[in-house]
Formats: sequence, structure tokens, C-alpha cells
Amino acid sequence: MLLFGLVLLGSSLGNLLAMAAIMALSMTHGGLGLEDIAQMLQKPEAYPHSWWYLMLIQAVSHSFTFLIPSVIYWRWSEQHRVEEFVRRPLPSFLLLGVACLAVLAFMPLNSLIIEWNNSVHLPHGLFRVESWMRRKEQELAIMTQFLTEFKSLSKLLVAMTVMAIIPAIGEEVLFRGIIQRKIFHKIGDMHISIWLTAAIFSATHLQFLGFIPRMLLGAMFGYMYAWSRNLWTPIFAHFVNNAATLLMVYLSNQQLISMNVENPESTISWTGALLSLVLTAGLLLNLKMISHRRAAQL
Repeated sequence: MLLFGLVLLGSSLGNLLAMAAIMALSMTHGGLGLEDIAQMLQKPEAYPHSWWYLMLIQAVSHSFTFLIPSVIYWRWSEQHRVEEFVRRPLPSFLLLGVACLAVLAFMPLNSLIIEWNNSVHLPHGLFRVESWMRRKEQELAIMTQFLTEFKSLSKLLVAMTVMAIIPAIGEEVLFRGIIQRKIFHKIGDMHISIWLTAAIFSATHLQFLGFIPRMLLGAMFGYMYAWSRNLWTPIFAHFVNNAATLLMVYLSNQQLISMNVENPESTISWTGALLSLVLTAGLLLNLKMISHRRAAQL
């Protein structure tokens, strides 16, 4: 309950600070009020510099929702020092390399699962709920399309920081570093703690039509943490997953590859998906063996 309260408080404070920063920064070209910012969130294309403002909102609100509450809880409730985490040695390059390859290998299979999850319909009695869910997905898709329409290297670097580095650190510290560990200490079952945390991780993104694929990603990160016993492993894997997507978007915007962010339907065959599954499973088993071998040597 303390952690939940800190997350809610941090989220509210982060949004307030982000809006205050936008109001201050926009004073040089007319100024934006609270009503203007609310309208900008609905129709960002109608406001100059809105891409930069939205990135600022994302960075501040995400940091205050995930990372800062986790650090406060870790320091005050569990009586740990931040230096204990910062100074923790990184996993071996071999382990990080295998984690990276596992994430990349999973992408084709995950693409097919995303398409399947998007086509799932709720029972007829929940028609209104499904309509609301799909309407929210459309709103998020419009915002995602706007935020990923960048062609300059500077915007790519900002997007990498805001949409890959910050979420990778903040979400993994909260979900794997605290919630998964707390659940495991409470029930003593590694698999239940991993999958329960993965479900919570997916639900908090409020993208219901992508619940299953995001839960599977969360479970992958959870096993990486449990096997390697080092939070830097899922942080790096999470970063690779987000950064690879952003890089593909950038290359698509440069017309070097073909990728439709607004309608990312899978073009993966069942044979390709099966190969993706086999490669992912093999790499994860390899990661488990490397982690156990390293632990036995310490």
C-alpha cells in the first residue's frame, strides 16, 4: 500500500511539474495555459513545438511514476542505499548479448501475437466495454503515430532517451526489482511471482488489446532477472526491445525500410513464428545456463 501510494503521488506530482515546465518554456512564444495543454494532448498537430512538449511530459511523468517512487520506497521502507544498486556490477557481455538476441528473436513471434490479441473480441454482453477499450487504443495509436513521426537524428536521440532508456530503468526497478521480488518473498514461488508481476506490468500500460504480448515480454524480463539475479539484465533487455522498435520507425521514416506504426499488422508466417519461438526458447535456456554457471563460480 505504501508503494502504491507513492506511485499515485509521484504520478500526480510528475504531471503537475511537467505542465508547469511547459507553461514556463512556452512563454517565449505566447505561452500555453492548462486548457491549451489539455487541447494539445488531444490534437498535438495543431500546436507548434508540441512534439518536444509531449516528450517532456513523458519523461517527467514516467520518472515520477515509476523510478522516483521505487527509489524512495527502496530507501525508506527497505532501508537500502541507492549506491547498492548503482555500484552493482554489470552482467557479463555474454549474458547481455544473449539477452539482446532473445529479445530480437522474440519480435517476429510477438508481432503475430499482437495481431491475434487485437482481433480478440469480448462476449456480446461486454460490447460497451470492448468499444471503450478500442476507442482508447485508437487514441493511443494517434498519439504514438504523432510521437514517432521524426526524421532528424536529434529527435531520434531524444525519443531513445524518453521512450527507451527512462522506461527501461524505471519500469524494471519498480516491477522486477520491487514488485516481483516482494511477491516471491511472500509466496516463495518463482514462476507465479514472475507471471503475476508480468500481468500487473501489462495492465498498467492501459493498452488492453496488447495485454497478452506485453505480459509475455514482462515474463521474459522476469525470468531474466530471476536467473541472472541482476536487475541490469532485464533493464538492458527492456531497452533493446524499445530501442529496436524506435530505430525501425526512424529507418521507416527515412524510407529505408517499410513499417506502418499506425497499423502494425504482422506479415510473419506461421513458419517464421515457429522459428522465432524455437530461437527465443533456445536463447533463454542458454541465458539460464550461463547465469547458473556464473553463480556456481562465485
